[in-house]
Amino acid sequence: MDLGTKSTARRQEIRKNRPDAQPRDWQQLRERGIPQSITIAVAFFLLATAIMLLRQNVVPYRPGQPVTHDIVSRVKFSYYDESKFRLAQTEASTREPRVYKADDEAWQSLEKDLLSLPIRMSAATEPPDELAKIFDDAGSRTALRQFGAPDAARTYEDTVKAFLQGLIEYRNKSASNHPLVLIPADEYREERTRGRIRIGTDTPIPLSHVYAVDDRAQLVPILQGLAEKAFPLALQGKMVEYSFGRLKPTHLVDTQATAYRKNEASSAILRSAGNRNVVPTEVLVSRLKGALDDGDVSLLRAEHGAYLDSLKGSAWKQYLGVAACTLIITLVMAAYIAAFQPRAVKNYARGGAIAGLMLAMLLLATLAGIGNGPIYLFGTGPTLLVAMILAIAYDRRFAMGIASLHGLLVTIALDQPASFFLVLWVGVLIAGFLLDDVRTRSKLVEVGGAAAIAMMFATGASGMLDMESGRFVLRNCLYTGAAGIAAGFIVLGILPFIEKIFRITTSMTLLELGDPSQPLFRRLQVEAPGTYNHSLQVANLAEAAAKAIGADSLLCRVAAYYHDVGKINKPDYFVENQIGGQQNRHLNLDPNLSLLIIVGHVKDGIELAREYNLPTSIIPFIQQHHGTTVVEYFYRRACSQQEQRDPTTSISEHHYRYEGPRPRTKEVGIMMLADCVESATRALGDPSPAQIEGLVRDLTMRRLLDRQFDECELTMKELELIQRSLIKTLAGMYHGRIPYPSQQQTAPETMQTTIGQIRPTGTA
Repeated sequence: MDLGTKSTARRQEIRKNRPDAQPRDWQQLRERGIPQSITIAVAFFLLATAIMLLRQNVVPYRPGQPVTHDIVSRVKFSYYDESKFRLAQTEASTREPRVYKADDEAWQSLEKDLLSLPIRMSAATEPPDELAKIFDDAGSRTALRQFGAPDAARTYEDTVKAFLQGLIEYRNKSASNHPLVLIPADEYREERTRGRIRIGTDTPIPLSHVYAVDDRAQLVPILQGLAEKAFPLALQGKMVEYSFGRLKPTHLVDTQATAYRKNEASSAILRSAGNRNVVPTEVLVSRLKGALDDGDVSLLRAEHGAYLDSLKGSAWKQYLGVAACTLIITLVMAAYIAAFQPRAVKNYARGGAIAGLMLAMLLLATLAGIGNGPIYLFGTGPTLLVAMILAIAYDRRFAMGIASLHGLLVTIALDQPASFFLVLWVGVLIAGFLLDDVRTRSKLVEVGGAAAIAMMFATGASGMLDMESGRFVLRNCLYTGAAGIAAGFIVLGILPFIEKIFRITTSMTLLELGDPSQPLFRRLQVEAPGTYNHSLQVANLAEAAAKAIGADSLLCRVAAYYHDVGKINKPDYFVENQIGGQQNRHLNLDPNLSLLIIVGHVKDGIELAREYNLPTSIIPFIQQHHGTTVVEYFYRRACSQQEQRDPTTSISEHHYRYEGPRPRTKEVGIMMLADCVESATRALGDPSPAQIEGLVRDLTMRRLLDRQFDECELTMKELELIQRSLIKTLAGMYHGRIPYPSQQQTAPETMQTTIGQIRPTGTA
């Protein structure tokens, strides 16, 4: 070890052992944002671990999932089966007898028909067809006509009433307490499933005590016995046939009372009817069922909960494993952020925003896994949102790395196989590769659609690898496709909030700001037209120079539109706004006062930018485009005046500098050069290419020596490329033109000849 190395090591050891060394080191760490970043990382780890522990509530079964084997219970447990309870209620409601009410019109109608028989038979020589079919012999017809005589009518009426009264009051041996009950034939067939009916509020009676109105085998013998007691022999059989054909239901369903009774029966079922006791190895879902339904998933979820309860003594192993996995991923994520986005370490607000985004999306995916929602929809969408948001806020490489780690967390949280992570990873990569610059609203939807197609393909491949059913694979493909498209539309909707939270400005917003109809831009055009024209020229110069070195050309162009908006407040004090013949207002002002006016346009510009809600990315251009350069005109003027007053004293150059700060990004450095060379070139009058080149190189060198580029990352090679671009663009702006002869000096013939000699150059 040489002497210099020993001396350096000794000095470091002495500094380390000094009493004030530790506070100073802590202050340096705070300035670098290390403590804040560590706090955010620790908070992320704790919250992520808490969310990941919810994975124990995630059941890897979903409705519609094919059942390839019998699913048996691992433990003994009791399960309340809502479907079983509902089934018990339905069965009770079905078993409850329907309520019937008496229809007195049935007997009245039959009595009327029977009493009218003699009159109808005597009314014509030949009876009507319907009577002729039944009373088809002379004896029965004669007997009926005899009852039609006035002296026999009373006797016939008493006979009919006695017949009907016997029918109404009929009691068979098995149902002595119930009168004859006739119900429609179709209802009688329906009642066979219940076996009983209820007459009003009475106790239900068996169906064996009830007759269908068309039941010949049961009703004809009853009618025959009553007819033998009431009618002459010649009419007995005929009156039985006629009465049987005219029978109507004596009782009809009371729908309102029936509904009330059924509701009562359903409500009487206790909740305990849904209890189900399951023993170990009992088959919960048979493979013969084909696919799971909602009830099966609920049963499996209950079994999973009982299984977790049985493992409470050893649950700490799972907790420790989850914490260890989360810690590993957190450390990798922190290292990745520190390596590729160090400004997120210094700016704890950005680090907090990244952590908050990832935790929110992790929680959303985990909650989707706990419920019965499709995992391939709500489980993949959040990670894709992380990838798209970070690609917009930062860059594609950073977004793909962080979103991949987030996908790994989601896969573990949902207890899914590696094929699920493959689907997530494919979507993240496609979104990251394609989401480079958001200049149109359709860009986000297109990226979401491309990610959807890629994830659908990956889902299909993984499904076939696991030999799942085609229907289930197709449904999962549709879910992942919907997740990709939905992510594109969601990011499109929340894009303004993303810009505010991460303090970024997308190309789409920049294009909107470049619209001449923007209020502040319009004010610049109307109130300071010279500055407006100057800003347009600077925009052309800055955009071309930014493209030459690969910087953000759109940001340079739009920022150039607004870099001098502070001149709106006092436009007449800036030479570009002084109309020809107008006296320069600074001629009668003290250089110090003029300096305040000139330098003040920076502060005025910042205030206007904030008043009109310009993005934060535009404000550094307004604030830093002059850096800490000297306001040379007024500095020299002040020096001249001081020399005339007192040659022995001098004026400090420091007092005639802009407040700065100096440019801190490449884009602002480009803006500084474009602004100064445009103004200086305009002052040349009719510059030649050689003059432009010399001016550009001189101004660049002066600012380089003035250390204006020390805080930005412009290299000497990039400065050379910027100079070439500025020279080329300025030469195009101030190219030479062929002078047009005036009408007073040139005759029409000469003018035609002159015009014919001019070659088209593309400009007037």
